[in-house]
Amino acid sequence: MPRKRRAPARAKRKAAPSAKTKAARKAKRKVAPATKRKAAARASTSPAPQTQTRAAPRTMFGILHPGAATAPDPGFRDAPDGWTTAHARVLAAKAGLTLTEEHWEVIRVLQGCYKDEVSPRIRLLHDALDARFAGKGGMKYLFGILPGGPIAQGCALAGLKPPAGATNVSFGSVA
Repeated sequence: MPRKRRAPARAKRKAAPSAKTKAARKAKRKVAPATKRKAAARASTSPAPQTQTRAAPRTMFGILHPGAATAPDPGFRDAPDGWTTAHARVLAAKAGLTLTEEHWEVIRVLQGCYKDEVSPRIRLLHDALDARFAGKGGMKYLFGILPGGPIAQGCALAGLKPPAGATNVSFGSVA
C-alpha cells in the first residue's frame, strides 16, 4: 500500500513586536553618543553660524587638467567635457586629414548620438550617419572622407569612445 506524503512542516511565525518594544527600539536609535551630543552643544553655542558655500560641480577633465580652457564651443553644443576643435585638428593632422565642413558635421552627428545615450550601439551611429549623408552617397561617401572608418575615426576626432565592434585589432576599422 502506497504511503501518503506529508506536507512539509511550516515555519512558525514570530509574534509581532509589541508597541513597547517598538518604542524602545526608536528611543535607542535616537540616543546619540556622548561625543556627538557634546559637539552638537558646542555648535549651538558658537557666536555666528557658518554658511557653507557649495562649489560648482567639477568634471574629471577639470580635475586632471587644472587651468585648461573648458569653455564649450557654441558650434558643438553636445561636445564632451574637455573636447576642443584644436584637439580634433591635431588628431586629423596625425591621420593625414584636413578637416572640412563635412568632417565637422560627422563630428556633430556623433556627439549628438552620444548625448542621447551613454554608450550607443554601432548600428544606431551607422543609421544616424547614413540618414544624415544619404543625399551625398551615405556610408560610401563617409568612408571616402574618413578612410579610418566613419564611426571609428569619427568618434576619435569627436573625443568619444568608439562602440564595441567599431574597430578590429587584426583587421582595422570595420565601421
